Amino acid sequence: MARLAWALPTLFSILLVYATDFTGFTLPVPFLIIIVCVMLAGSFGGVHTGLLSGCLASLFVVQSYFKEFGPQTLTGGWTQVALGSILFLFVGTSLGRLKDQRDNSIKSFRASEEQLKIYLKQEAEISEIETSKSAASEARLETAVRLAGIGHFSFEPGVEAHGSGTGNCKFCSVQHSMHFGLTPEEYQAVSSDKDKQLTIIHPDDHKLFLEALHQLDLGNTQNFEFRALRRDGEVRFIHQIEEPIFDKSGTMLETIGTSIDLTDLRSAEARVRQSQRIEAIGTLTGGVAHDFNNLLAIILGNLELSLEVSKDTERSELIQSAIKATLRGADLTKNLLSFSRRAHLEPSRQDLNKIVQQNMNWGTRVLPATIDVENSLMAGLWEVEIDPTSAENAILNIILNGRDAMPNGGKLTIETSNVRVGDEYVAQRDEDIEPGRYVMLAISDTGHGIPKDKLERVFEPFFTDKPVGLGSGLGLSMVQGFIKQSGGAIRVYSEVGVGTTFKLYFKAADYDALKTQKGLDEQSHAADGNASILIAEDEEEVMRILSRILRDAGYAITTAVSGDAALEVFKASGPFDLLLTDVVMPGKLLGPALANAVRQTDPELPCIFLSGYASEATVHGNELRPSDIRLMKPVSRTDLLQAVSEAISKVRKND
Repeated sequence: MARLAWALPTLFSILLVYATDFTGFTLPVPFLIIIVCVMLAGSFGGVHTGLLSGCLASLFVVQSYFKEFGPQTLTGGWTQVALGSILFLFVGTSLGRLKDQRDNSIKSFRASEEQLKIYLKQEAEISEIETSKSAASEARLETAVRLAGIGHFSFEPGVEAHGSGTGNCKFCSVQHSMHFGLTPEEYQAVSSDKDKQLTIIHPDDHKLFLEALHQLDLGNTQNFEFRALRRDGEVRFIHQIEEPIFDKSGTMLETIGTSIDLTDLRSAEARVRQSQRIEAIGTLTGGVAHDFNNLLAIILGNLELSLEVSKDTERSELIQSAIKATLRGADLTKNLLSFSRRAHLEPSRQDLNKIVQQNMNWGTRVLPATIDVENSLMAGLWEVEIDPTSAENAILNIILNGRDAMPNGGKLTIETSNVRVGDEYVAQRDEDIEPGRYVMLAISDTGHGIPKDKLERVFEPFFTDKPVGLGSGLGLSMVQGFIKQSGGAIRVYSEVGVGTTFKLYFKAADYDALKTQKGLDEQSHAADGNASILIAEDEEEVMRILSRILRDAGYAITTAVSGDAALEVFKASGPFDLLLTDVVMPGKLLGPALANAVRQTDPELPCIFLSGYASEATVHGNELRPSDIRLMKPVSRTDLLQAVSEAISKVRKND
């Protein structure tokens, strides 16, 4: 409708011409005014408005012909009228068509513009999403790199790869520089000079590092490991991968690489190797201990039997001396087993301060007068569950090491304290110790100290820097084995020229767990003549000694050379009042399995287990009861008789 309004000027001009007949006013060039109005209608109203205006103007021309109004060129005849009408129609429709085409073009252009805006907006949104995803991906990658401890860097090509190359570091991540204890700026400055760069590389790895750089300059990818040397002297194991980047012409542009700190992994591998060495030596020692303790059992049994029948005082003294030597042999076996954590321990509730004081009462005799001893023992110290003899040996061993470290004299300090180890402490320091309450024993000397390269090996079996004949290398290994077997930990701190401190952590005893000590009653136990004992032992001489001692004590003895044979004897000749069995024997039934089998018939049968070394009963002792008695070979006559009497009396008391 708005467009049709543009036809009104044409209509108005025609009406104005008609009005001249009544007013007498003469309108100049009226037909020119009408055609201009038709042109305006077509130009601004479009083809339909132009056609309407043209039709109105054409009708006016026809009417003017009949009234003989207007110029002869336009209304003088039918030919002029037809041409004039056609002219008005042509002008109106032509200009209207041009108007519509222009409007359609503008509309199409604007639609295209709007579509383009939509496309641009969509592209912007997609780009924003992709940018957001890329940023999130980069953030995740950076987090993963940081958590994994991976550093990255890039270097310009060296002189060998490019005549004008400098080999300088172009980029260094924070993580990469941290491997060397530096900032990125410090690392770039140090690595700009190869001589300076070698100052942060362990001297033993200089050749390997320089060869890797040489191969990189030649265009070869390198995958190598070296030791970084920090300013504070700490050594870190770094694994590095570098790869050269070339352009299309084959010219090296740069080398890029990644690095990761493998120090914790290498330390863990070293601990595993140490554990495997200890386990291997322990396995070997355990096998030797089994056979050696069987031999000692035979020797000790025969000596004790000889001592009973001997009336000669001088001969008795010789036998007593031989018995003491045999028992020292048993102690030697126990010491050999202690570093592999297989020693037979008899823990009891102890006051560590008293053990230290007792030890120092006679232990200071081995210290020269040039060494001062100072004690700082905490009052109210928690009690601990440890084997007192092994604890004394551990303290003495460390004191002797301190003495050897101070040949010209010095000061030895012994202190105790209560400590609590929390979960956070264990997690942060990767400690091989359980959280809880501990009693700490620290022994410090002011000796020459231990170099860092040797400090890591002080607990290795057979490692010693003492001259030949002055140290076996087993002392600290046995101390560590005893501490670990007791559920504690041992730490060593040392500084060359200042001294060394050993800290022993013993797990504190429970407040309400007062365990009964295993102290042996020295009085002899009278045998019950009605008691019958089944002995299962594969070693013939050990069997003979055991049988002789028990028969002489008045017991009825039945023997078997294996667990399988003992089970058959039990079925044929049972019941018995006691089963005395070796832990490890030939055949299908070991000692614990034999006990389980005979208890299917006699559930209350007491059992005594003999073992060559402590872990035999641990490994094969799934069927052992808390009330069962365990004896370590070689066992003395007194200990054997007391154990037998105790086992039998418990059952009969319950009856």
